[in-house]
Amino acid sequence: MNLQGFLTALSRAETIDAALAEAQRNADFSAPAGLDAPLIAGLLQRRADAGLPPALLAVTATSREGESLRASLAPYLPDAELIEFPAWETLPHERLSPSAETVGRRLHAIRRMHDWAAEGSRHPLVVVASVRAALQPLADNLASLDPVELVAGGRGYNLAELAVRLVDLAYARVDMVARRGEFAVRGGILDVFPPTADHPVRVEFFGDEVEELRAFSVADQRSLPDVVERVSLPPSRELLLTEPVRQRAREMVHEFPSLAGLLEKVSEGIPVEGMESLAPALLERLVPLAHYLPQGAAVAVLEPERVAGRAVNLGETNREFLAAAWNAATAGAAAPIDLAAGDFLTVRELRDAVLFSTPGQPDPQRVWWNFSGFDMGDAAEVVAAAGGGAAGGEAESQLTSATTTVRVVANAMPSFQGNVAGAVDHAAERLRDGWTLVVASAGHGLVERARDVLAEAGLAARLVDDVPAELEPGVAYLVQADAAHGYEVPGVKLGLLAESEFYGRAAGYDARQGKKLASRRRNVVDPLQLKAGDFVVHQTHGIGKFIEMVQREVATGARPTGPSRTAGIQQQPTAVREYLVIEYAPSKRGHAGDRLFVPTDQLDLLSRYVGGEAPSLSKMGGSDWAQAKGKARKAVRDIAVSLVKLYSARMASKGHAFGPDTPWQHELEEAFPFTETPDQLQTIDEVKADMERSIPMDRLLAGDVGFGKTEVAVRAAFKAIQEGKQVAMLVPTTLLVKQHLETFTERYAGFPVHVRALSRFQSDKEARDTIAGLADGTVDMVIGTHRILTEKVTFKDVGLVIIDEEQRFGVEHKDALKKLKTNVDILAMSATPIPRSLEMAVTGIREMSTLATPPEDRHPILTFVGPYSDQQVAAAIRREMLREGQVFFVHNRVSSINRVAAQLAELVPEARIAVAHGQLNEHVLEQIVNDFWERKFDVLVSTTIIETGLDITNANTIIIDRADKYGLSQLHQLRGRVGRGRERAYGYFLYDPAKPLSETAHDRLSTIAANNELGSGMQVALKDLEIRGAGNLLGAEQAGHIAGVGFDLYLRMIGEAVSAFRGDVATGQTELRLELPVDAHIPEDYVDSERLRLEAYQKLSAASGPAAKDGQIDQVVDELVDRYGEPPEQVKHLVAISRLRREAQRAGLSDVIATGSKLRIAPANIPDSRRVRLERMYPGAKHFAQNDVILVPFPVTNGELPSDADLIDWVSRLIIAIFPIPEAPATDAAGQASTAAPGS
Repeated sequence: MNLQGFLTALSRAETIDAALAEAQRNADFSAPAGLDAPLIAGLLQRRADAGLPPALLAVTATSREGESLRASLAPYLPDAELIEFPAWETLPHERLSPSAETVGRRLHAIRRMHDWAAEGSRHPLVVVASVRAALQPLADNLASLDPVELVAGGRGYNLAELAVRLVDLAYARVDMVARRGEFAVRGGILDVFPPTADHPVRVEFFGDEVEELRAFSVADQRSLPDVVERVSLPPSRELLLTEPVRQRAREMVHEFPSLAGLLEKVSEGIPVEGMESLAPALLERLVPLAHYLPQGAAVAVLEPERVAGRAVNLGETNREFLAAAWNAATAGAAAPIDLAAGDFLTVRELRDAVLFSTPGQPDPQRVWWNFSGFDMGDAAEVVAAAGGGAAGGEAESQLTSATTTVRVVANAMPSFQGNVAGAVDHAAERLRDGWTLVVASAGHGLVERARDVLAEAGLAARLVDDVPAELEPGVAYLVQADAAHGYEVPGVKLGLLAESEFYGRAAGYDARQGKKLASRRRNVVDPLQLKAGDFVVHQTHGIGKFIEMVQREVATGARPTGPSRTAGIQQQPTAVREYLVIEYAPSKRGHAGDRLFVPTDQLDLLSRYVGGEAPSLSKMGGSDWAQAKGKARKAVRDIAVSLVKLYSARMASKGHAFGPDTPWQHELEEAFPFTETPDQLQTIDEVKADMERSIPMDRLLAGDVGFGKTEVAVRAAFKAIQEGKQVAMLVPTTLLVKQHLETFTERYAGFPVHVRALSRFQSDKEARDTIAGLADGTVDMVIGTHRILTEKVTFKDVGLVIIDEEQRFGVEHKDALKKLKTNVDILAMSATPIPRSLEMAVTGIREMSTLATPPEDRHPILTFVGPYSDQQVAAAIRREMLREGQVFFVHNRVSSINRVAAQLAELVPEARIAVAHGQLNEHVLEQIVNDFWERKFDVLVSTTIIETGLDITNANTIIIDRADKYGLSQLHQLRGRVGRGRERAYGYFLYDPAKPLSETAHDRLSTIAANNELGSGMQVALKDLEIRGAGNLLGAEQAGHIAGVGFDLYLRMIGEAVSAFRGDVATGQTELRLELPVDAHIPEDYVDSERLRLEAYQKLSAASGPAAKDGQIDQVVDELVDRYGEPPEQVKHLVAISRLRREAQRAGLSDVIATGSKLRIAPANIPDSRRVRLERMYPGAKHFAQNDVILVPFPVTNGELPSDADLIDWVSRLIIAIFPIPEAPATDAAGQASTAAPGS
């Protein structure tokens, strides 16, 4: 937890003390990388002791190294404030805006520096920035941008003015908040998502008072239990459209006519994507980051050689973007647009800005330190390399001559790369020699494991919270703390062994305390996010086209009103209802299409049509729809029978029941360096519960790549291995073998588990050893391709088979698998998402889990759509290489792919380029992809073979040539190849500027640009994949039936058929017509967005539908109150109608309709006793047995009907009194209907 005592012990070393003595001077320190953190901490403490401000800016080569430094500093400086100043994901001259979250974190760092100095704070403040963040010029007013503060119980707020203020702070006004930097106003409720918050906040006003603040979830828009006392709303952009900025934009419209569209919007105060790159022209001045540093702050540059090299590359790449993005855009202007002020600074310019806070006047308190692993000579060389040119001027030479070079006598800890025995031997040797060692690891489980390993070797190992300053020789102290690298200081016989040396894995910044990003469960596609022209399926009438949503006043039968009592004239009253208008095929050729008005309480009968190409419209009342449904029902029935038989057979077989979790299992799980998603935790529990039952597990785990399936497999395999069982993991490609082997070996480091690989890439000797180990039980787990299934491979005692990407194995592999998996637990994994509704339908037949929540630290992919240009492509490739990343370049024609690769090699000669396409020999292709994964190439030029199954986290830019030639679903699939790591990803969708875009291509590219949110997975691409997932599960021949009736209805049919065969519920459901003379709708002044009204209607409709559970309507009401406030009377009536609808359905009714002054109910097949009760309780009621209909007069008092609420209540009591509602079928403990399944 705390290494302060260890720092005190280290500083007793003469070499360390000499280094710390330089705390008030410019110095170049030469020391192993692991010592950077303790040296910086010690230098800051010395400065504080001397009365100087303990503030520091640390500059690293990359943001990942910055994160690692922050984590490593925390144990040495437990009282310090450690803040990241992140770089934009975009380059200053690129026409893309940074994300609201990045801007929020940058402004937070600037505000903290300002407040820290203003408060005269004495605790250490460390701001960590990558070279890219440190060298970018900034607007000069960022410290003075005050956030809006809202406090629970606070008064004096005006909601309308607040909304205007938020627009000024660059928040986007939307109807439903989903991303940072958005807000929505509904009545007296403000929803807002602050750029740096984990969750959006719902602010409820009562007049001018903030009545309540609640965090809410993006996924379902419901409030969370967290109590929020106050919320701070900083700007969500760094370029705010103030009046001077808008005025400058107005002037520029005339100078640069080709930018008129963009500049006019800016002049009107409308934020535009990419407008930040115009900041140098729109703002008075830009300043370096040093401008915001507290007076007397120090600057530390880590690895100055790499920082200098990166600074040069940054400048070059940024200027390429300037040429690519702006020179063409300002063609025809009198002079090119001057954006030079936005260029990255050189390191020398930053150093000058730091040491001369006033030009020409050195700041005596500020210092500049370089930390290098090399023996540093004259620091002037480093500054010259970074500054461009040797002529530095008088001030420069004075500075460098005043820089001391300090060599710290210490060594880097040897890296044992996961060889725990080697690490233990080295520790034993050191401890016997009288050294003291500290073993530091971020995970508590790994610290305990290290203690056990050292204790087994007979070494003195102590687990401590804080390392003491007085250390005992010959003892290893084990502490839970982050350390990037270990080191040894021979002068005092002290050493630190980091997790990366001991276990062979790097410690990341502790994700357990990390930011939880809001993520939306993505498998659930809202069936009614409808746009005009979308195809929909009505269960009764078939496939139609959605036209619009309309409000109509409808006659509600004769309802007496005030004048009728005196005048004796009955007026025809009306009520407002909302309808969806659906258009069907015309009944006669040449006529307009027929239109169906679907009431909003019947939305459960509608679903969006998904099934590949555009379908033909059904005719209302025609036979084609009935035939398509009939065929699909028959196909579905066959599937249901085979599924139920499978289930029954499995239930009858006997498997191994594993025991409960062991302490080692807990240790392994504790060491997981990320926060598990809720889906992951639930799935892990489900898998363990399956393994602990005596019935063999057969579970399918569906979830996109990177959503956490592998960690579930890691824990399941470990559970099996601990009971002496072996685990076989079958994967489709050699690349996946390598990836999984790396993951499993890393996770099992420190435990006595032997994991081996078996694929073409193992030598014959390795393969023989692995096969022998499987036979005699010395190998616990094998990860391999279909080689595992050959007859040579036998297991001593296999207990679990894990199959990755099951659908990619052929029939012969599946047959070989069957022999392996008799009575063995099976965990199959698939990256094609299995639809939620199908998962529900076949649950219990084959258990299924879905991982649908994106991991916490994924970002949306920055998407650029535009014409192809060599400059743009070269700049994009170089920008990715700047951060040591890799690029996919997709060109889908094999005939010209080598020519394209040669052009790219000319454009970016320093890039290592490989070519991959489907016509290559399989082994060659596999080798190329492996080499790309191992970072032997920077750019992979390929056809769309990369569309699925490739997980290369270091590739974070994808460039798609001729993007107009691809389908939408394919574009989303391709874009999904990047953005799998923590780095921000870029997608470039380029088209040929010489050829006109077709309308459909334009629509597709607009859609891809608009839907860049992670897991928006774009509904279409997701549905396309889901259809594939359903095909994998049900067999490909079902595709025709899916196309005939639409995907959602098809799945509903499967659910009904399976339930019927298992005896759960009666199949089929009559359509209910419920029409009463009441005003029941959602008024626009309660929910003003049509989309959100539709969503609310749909939820109420589903909650009152035949498949709904008890209490579901109450949940919808709670959500309405939470999101929109107390509902008005019309909404209360709508809710009451929903409850009534549920009762009517349970009573088996199809008509509950007001006709004239009577209520008509059908079918009314009631016994005599009920008929007598009807006539007694409701005078004037008539039962027409031959038509199965009841007519009951409405109750009238003084010539008037009761109020709307009382009338609904009267109908409800009538139904309950006359129609017996059947009991729900009894269920057993497992939640299954107690009727036996056929064939059991």
